[in-house]
Amino acid sequence: MCNSIIPVIFLLFGLVLCHVGPPIIRGRPRGGFLASDPAEGPVTEDQYMVYSEIVQKVDHFNDSNTATWKQRYQYNSKFYNNQTGYVFLMLGGEGSINVTNGDKWVRHENETMMKWVAEFQTAAFQVEHRFYGSSQYSPIGDQTTSSLQLLTIDQALADINEFINQMNALYFPNDQPIWITFGGSYPGSLSAWFRETYPQQTAGAVSSSSAVHVFVDYYGYAINTEKTYRAVSDSCANVIGVAFQNLIQTAYNGATSRAALKTQFNLCDDFDESNVSKSVQFFFQNLYGYFQGINQYTGDNRNNATRSGLGVPAACQILNNATIGDEIQRVIGVLSLYDSWYSPSDSGCRPNNYTAFIQTYADTSMPNDDVISTRSWIWQTCTELGYYQTTDGGNSGIFGSTVPLDFFADQCIALFGPEYTLDKTFELIDAVREKYGHKIPNDENDVDSWLINGTAHCADMYPARDSDSQSLKDARLRIHAHLKTWLDNAQKLRTNSSFSSILSNISMFLLIAVWNLL
Repeated sequence: MCNSIIPVIFLLFGLVLCHVGPPIIRGRPRGGFLASDPAEGPVTEDQYMVYSEIVQKVDHFNDSNTATWKQRYQYNSKFYNNQTGYVFLMLGGEGSINVTNGDKWVRHENETMMKWVAEFQTAAFQVEHRFYGSSQYSPIGDQTTSSLQLLTIDQALADINEFINQMNALYFPNDQPIWITFGGSYPGSLSAWFRETYPQQTAGAVSSSSAVHVFVDYYGYAINTEKTYRAVSDSCANVIGVAFQNLIQTAYNGATSRAALKTQFNLCDDFDESNVSKSVQFFFQNLYGYFQGINQYTGDNRNNATRSGLGVPAACQILNNATIGDEIQRVIGVLSLYDSWYSPSDSGCRPNNYTAFIQTYADTSMPNDDVISTRSWIWQTCTELGYYQTTDGGNSGIFGSTVPLDFFADQCIALFGPEYTLDKTFELIDAVREKYGHKIPNDENDVDSWLINGTAHCADMYPARDSDSQSLKDARLRIHAHLKTWLDNAQKLRTNSSFSSILSNISMFLLIAVWNLL
């Protein structure tokens, strides 16, 4: 995966393009969720770590297809007590789990799950999601539309099921292990869906900041982003609104005005005057993405940037500072704050080439982690997840109606073929919602879900600190209480000969910790 502070240069169609992805692509931050700064606290010693792979079926639902692939995993045995047999599994999602930036969840001992691993004396695993590893760890070895038919929720859940079976045979043949899955964001959804689909394999599931109720037009994201900025300062949000309205007028006021925007925003590229609509939408999507990224990770102790104050309060300090200049200049100041932590390109300019964006992620050869992860993620949003973070909430919003639904829908056609229309996306996502979304909130499943006020996306997963909000501290205690209950109940049944079948009848507790900054 492309590290968020290291530039990548691509050679495309004979052109040298300085390309780094937008700050946010369909909810996925540049570089994914795994990349991290040096660990806060101890790191597990090498002798306890295993970095290996297992053999998985390419297609779990087609017996005539005997092809296999290698799926990577990481195993930390440091704290495991075979007398109790507890195992925690962090599910990989929309990014590689390579050693350089992907092993923190099972090696950095101050991450929340790892604190509980030490307390409950569990084994800790992380497994990579199909089609997010490098080409040698891929079911097919390419990302053509034909191959991506095998990138589905059902296949991913079947991979997890087989992974648990193989780990039980390899490491715990006599232990009758008790598994609990963990995940945040999309992997959080997988954690919930796995418990729902394969209840005999686990005693519970922790599902943080997950969107288990999928839908296409996620315009509510922009609405709630505005609420967050207003919660800090109404005037701050109003500055964004004025800036966006002025920028909309400028962007659609002719080629000369757009050329001026290129200079003002230090854009790497001219606006494409042969495709003005998409070119301008791309500009606004990237601009909106800065405010998304700041909002999504405010105060979460995710990395040095957020620990050092990159967040909505810092952005609002800039936006409310009239000495910087007019509203647009203050918005540019926010972009510069963000870019001081995550460089937009090798030269420091901000990419603004929609055609290059499509060309980059149309590459099916799996050339590097950034293209692999982003192409796979866009495929999943086009075919099963949706999550199109539009500004379709209306012109009254501070971001205007700058990023419409068709901006995302047209990418599906451009990247995967003419049959991937918006109608097809609605049809496919309706099927996923019908299969999974309606079952989890069922009262019979004893789902415990709640909002963690005053915090950020997946904040409960990162290392705790004294300055955490009380709601975040309480949330970790609530998760901990569930873990203890699940493990205690399963332990009482562990010596029963029909242990695995009894697990499926244990109440289906799912923890859905939804972030909320209000």
